[in-house]
Amino acid sequence: MASFLQWLRNLFSTGVQEVEKEVATGTKDIEREVAYLEMELRHWETRLKVAANQFAEKAGAEVYEATMQRLAELHQEAERLLTGRDEGDLSNLPWEFVHGYAVLHASDPNVKALPCHPKDFDTIVMKDGALFGCHKWEKLDPGWIESLEKWFIHLLDRADFVENPAVLPIGNQVTLGIAGDWGTGPFEAHAPSIKVGRQLATLNADYTIHLGDTYYAGTKIEENHAMKTWPQGSQGAFTLNSNHEMYSGAIGYYKLLEEFPKQQGTSYFALYNDHWLIVGLDTAYASESRHLYMQGNLNDAQIEWLGRLPKDRKVIVLSHHQPYDITGTQQQPVYQQAANALGQDPAYWYWGHLHNGIWYHPLNDGKLQGRCVGHGAIPYGKARELDDYPEQIAWYETQLAGDPHYPDRVLNGFMSVELDGPHLREKMIGEDGSVRWSNSGS
Repeated sequence: MASFLQWLRNLFSTGVQEVEKEVATGTKDIEREVAYLEMELRHWETRLKVAANQFAEKAGAEVYEATMQRLAELHQEAERLLTGRDEGDLSNLPWEFVHGYAVLHASDPNVKALPCHPKDFDTIVMKDGALFGCHKWEKLDPGWIESLEKWFIHLLDRADFVENPAVLPIGNQVTLGIAGDWGTGPFEAHAPSIKVGRQLATLNADYTIHLGDTYYAGTKIEENHAMKTWPQGSQGAFTLNSNHEMYSGAIGYYKLLEEFPKQQGTSYFALYNDHWLIVGLDTAYASESRHLYMQGNLNDAQIEWLGRLPKDRKVIVLSHHQPYDITGTQQQPVYQQAANALGQDPAYWYWGHLHNGIWYHPLNDGKLQGRCVGHGAIPYGKARELDDYPEQIAWYETQLAGDPHYPDRVLNGFMSVELDGPHLREKMIGEDGSVRWSNSGS
């Protein structure tokens, strides 16, 4: 322990003496935190450098240098936040990779390590609601380093894309339970995923759909651990691909699909009845890997398939990536891809990726009802920037969860969608079972 604490002193600029004192007095929580840091950090430098070297050999010098530049920019943004300066435009930054540059340049005295221990930095709530701190699942959590390691390894080594998706008839009266970014697993007894999972189970939905993201990097072990308690619908369940699944080349994701038989082993699907067509899309597989799968994109197989689906029903789209930015002001390319292929604008779109619960006013000149349901498990806070967009934002979650482990956390939750003939009713439901927002629908 003494040698590790000396190492910790060299790594962090503040807080080490306090950690030593509490460890010496036997404080259980601090011992666990130090043990966690020891496990997570002592070997990451070696592991990440090995993976980065393999990546450089496969991808070539130009791609490698561009990646290092991207990581350096992310490191600089983190340093800017640490010094309390304005956040600027943080959209589409892969914060999961934030420690990568410092870890890869640990021997460079000009590169300062970012905080990894809660004692070193008090969590702040970013303008988009993300928690910028060192606790588990926050942006400086060292566990995210695994995402970068797996991305290095699997950039050119990923699962084959499987075609021949399920197109299944459903009843005219059905209930869907939808949650995004739920894949943290039951990391603690207080985990939001446990609370959301329990409430989702009480919905007794006909079908449940996970909008993707299993953490940290969608490995086979993580998929099995995090998703084994996913509440299955009485008629079936589905799970979508995401950027985190792609960090491990979607290999763990495709293995997981064995537990979702209705999906027929593919990452996209359709359900239909007399009035509605529901399409679940894989917006991650064809996303630009060098941009870390952060922006949704559809491949040719899905575009051609969408064009063959029925045209005489209202369309509901489910995806991991968002068709609009968080403010609802900037349409993303994946929206037009889907609309053009379908031959019509979707009536409803439910997405994750952004760890928020947001209900938008009608988007795209009133054609689209959009809902962000990415608040299934990751702790997050109030997205204060949304207050500046009252014409786009009908509601977003601001109710504190009363979580002593994450004092700034607001309620996590999920979406209930009831189809009753041509009518649709929606409810955004919190982890406590409360109806946070609702709509009698069309």
